Order: sequence, then structure tokens, then C-alpha cells
Amino acid sequence: MTTEQGHPTGSHPKRDRPPFSGRLLFGGVLLTLGVLWTADNLAILDADAVLRWWPALLLGYGLIRISGLFGSRRVASGTLFAIAGAWMLARELGIVDVSIFRLWPLFLIFIGATLVWRSTRGGKAPDLADQATYPRPFAFMGGVERNIESQELVGLEATAVMGGVVLDLRGARAHGPEVVVEAFTWWGGIDLIVPEDWQVVAEVSPIMGGVEDGTRHAGGEGATRLVVRGMVVMGGIEVRNSRRDDRGRGAKA
Repeated sequence: MTTEQGHPTGSHPKRDRPPFSGRLLFGGVLLTLGVLWTADNLAILDADAVLRWWPALLLGYGLIRISGLFGSRRVASGTLFAIAGAWMLARELGIVDVSIFRLWPLFLIFIGATLVWRSTRGGKAPDLADQATYPRPFAFMGGVERNIESQELVGLEATAVMGGVVLDLRGARAHGPEVVVEAFTWWGGIDLIVPEDWQVVAEVSPIMGGVEDGTRHAGGEGATRLVVRGMVVMGGIEVRNSRRDDRGRGAKA
């Protein structure tokens, strides 16, 4: 006898191992701190001698994100975590004397180099200068709102610096099986409004920011893939199927 899922009666399917997540990491940190401080209060060990190695956590976390060991690869943010952890660990060990906080301009160099590299590495389109098939909206301390209705859309590049970009793609059709969005926002936001039959794949590196996928489509054979890549610094990217004012009209109706 078997169950509806095909497993023998009286047996239980093997549970998958829980994926590595921020919640799992944070819980492990709290557990470790609790054990260390309890042992310190009981004079079992010196917690300070152990906690001086805490930058190794940043280094390890960065290497995990770079390698994609427990999920998607996040090279940009992983590199920042790894460098910060390695530098602070070296300072704790007396290898370097300079505090990492004096090197904060390197963060600007890293972000700028990442943007230049992403903008100059090229793409799949034969002519990325064509604004119809590859739009490149840019907002600086302001807002850009556009309806994209290209029937041969290859991809797009959206940039919002202390501003916002709103792109309505519901009237567009993809040139191929996927549309790649190269996104960057710093203290700003990017809103993408996509058709309901598109599947969204987020490959963004958030740094004190976030990405929200509010679409309803779960994918399927032949569905257009919208691959969102890039970086979010103290900002946000939202992907949804309708405008906010559309929801307001629906509620009034």
C-alpha cells in the first residue's frame, strides 16, 4: 500500500535539510552568544578571548554568498562582507593597525567599479543602443515613469539614485525566452509592473536594502522569465502585476 504521494504506508518521506538562511544564521549567533556569556558568568571560560574572533563570521558569510554554497550566488555583497571580515580579523590579530572604518571610500570605489563593469560588459542584444528594445531609464534626485510597449524587448537597464523609476511592462513582449533587467538603486526605488504570465527570478545583491516580488504567476512551460539582476544600496526594488492606483480604482468599483 502506498499513500497518494507514492510513499509506502506507515513510512514518512525523508525531509529535506533546511536551507541556509539569515534567520538560521541569526539564531545560531544568538545561541552561541548565550552559551559563551553563560559560561563566562560561571567562570568556565573567558568569553572575550572567544569573541575577539567574531570577524571570522563576516568572512565566512561573505565566502558563502560568493560561492553560492547554500543558495544563489551574490558576488558583490559577498565580496564586501568577506573583505570587511578579513580586515577586522587581521586587525584583531595585530597584522594591520588601520581601522576598516578609515577605508570607507573604498566602498564608493567598489560600487562605482561594479556599475562601470556591468555597463560595459555588453549583452546578448546585437544593438543595445536601441532604446525600443533595450531601454535605459536613469533617475537622479527625481522620478522617471515609462510605459514600455516594445514587441521585441531584449532587456533593460534601470538606475535610480536618490529617486525613483517606475516601468510598466504589461504592454511589452519579449524577444526571446527571457528579459534581463540590470538594476541599480541607491537611496531610491525601482518599480517593475509586469504581465501576469511572466515568471520573476530575482538575482539582486541587496546592501541595507530589499527586493519584493509581489507577482502572482508561479511560472510554467513557455512562460517569459524576467531576470532581475544588479545591486540595491539602502533602497528597494518591487515587482508586481498592477499599479497602486489600479488597486485603488478596483476598490472603489
